[in-house]
Amino acid sequence: LSFDPEDVELRMVVISHLEHADDIVLISRGHAGLQRHLRTFQIWCQNNSLLVSPGKSWLMLFGRLPLVLPQLTLSDKLLKFRDVGRYVGIFFQSTHRNMFAPHYTEKRDAAVGTARAITGCDLLVGNRRMPPSITKQLYTALVDCHLTNGCEIIPDTDPGLIQILEDVQLRFLRRMLNLSNNSVITPLFTESGIMPIRTRRASLALRYLKYLIAPPLSLCVPGPLGERQPPPRWLSDLDYAISQLPGHHRLPHLRDLNSDCIDTLIKTIEFSTKSELQSHIDTWSKLSLLRNRLEPKEEGPAKLQIIGLRHYLTQIKNHAHRRSVTKLLCGDLTPQVFRASASPLRQLTPTEVLNRACRACNQQGETPQHLLFQCPSLTSIASLRSEFFLSIRQSRPLPRSPNLSDSTALHYLRLLVFDWNLIIPTAKFIHEVVTL
Repeated sequence: LSFDPEDVELRMVVISHLEHADDIVLISRGHAGLQRHLRTFQIWCQNNSLLVSPGKSWLMLFGRLPLVLPQLTLSDKLLKFRDVGRYVGIFFQSTHRNMFAPHYTEKRDAAVGTARAITGCDLLVGNRRMPPSITKQLYTALVDCHLTNGCEIIPDTDPGLIQILEDVQLRFLRRMLNLSNNSVITPLFTESGIMPIRTRRASLALRYLKYLIAPPLSLCVPGPLGERQPPPRWLSDLDYAISQLPGHHRLPHLRDLNSDCIDTLIKTIEFSTKSELQSHIDTWSKLSLLRNRLEPKEEGPAKLQIIGLRHYLTQIKNHAHRRSVTKLLCGDLTPQVFRASASPLRQLTPTEVLNRACRACNQQGETPQHLLFQCPSLTSIASLRSEFFLSIRQSRPLPRSPNLSDSTALHYLRLLVFDWNLIIPTAKFIHEVVTL
């Protein structure tokens, strides 16, 4: 296209058209200039034996809308106006305060559709029987790609838009772990090994920034300027998105940006996210069983691991047993089972915990460790407890005294749950107790 007075300039470079395969965008600051470009484009196509499809062409008007929309033609046919469009896979809207809002909703809908297809496999394998390891693989391959689509060029500056993607992720993880819709959020990430979507999107955007400032020698950086410097507005949005993550980190000054600096920032952001998740576990009474744990391994010593697919999700093959253990550890058992379980809205004070005495013995708080290992008043549970202790005594030494303190009972409950070799019989015992 030849130069036109109404062409758009970006850093003293004229940008009048964009091409991607057979998708072409013509840009102008005024309707008269755009009509001249349309006429020139039509002539060029005719000279090169190409056909133009006016029916597949449309117009978008950004900025304040005029009282009367201008009429523009291509091949003597009137073009229609749209407020929502798509180019190279990115949806945008000219009448929304955030022009990329449709992209979030479109990808939310795509992720929901894929997630429903995955959870619909229950019809084939049985209700809630799909192993979490397989569900996680399907999530990574089919759902995560929609939730992260476009994150490299659209930093998350709108809390309302990123929230709709977070809701999809939370619903899927709850279904994957067989937890209720009101379960605590923190274990969804620490037990599945999946990073919160807000942190993951920021991490991918930073990796794209690393590519921009130091691309491979065999590749060139796409852009109208042919420069390696990222756009200032994009950097500002990315800096804001990072500042909203745990740790409230910020981008370094542009002159200090380099590959090593960005790698360090990515690791720091991910570490801050994990640290915040661990802080929730350490302070939330419903998650007391997850505190100070070491993740057991099939070979070698147990190690501290804040986020990861847990051993009980892969080792316990019986779906009912696995569900009971998961709900117990994630604080999702209802107060009808453990009356001293914390309210989902706030933490219980120590006085409130003590006042919620066991409904059977009325001596101690009705906590998981008390019901499983301490309460002497429920003969059915006491019988299951004796059989369980007898079956594992050769593998794990246990105290012979039936009168355990609350701290001792909690210690042995953690010890048995986080034992690679004893998790299966422990899960069977827990399931039998909570389903009496």
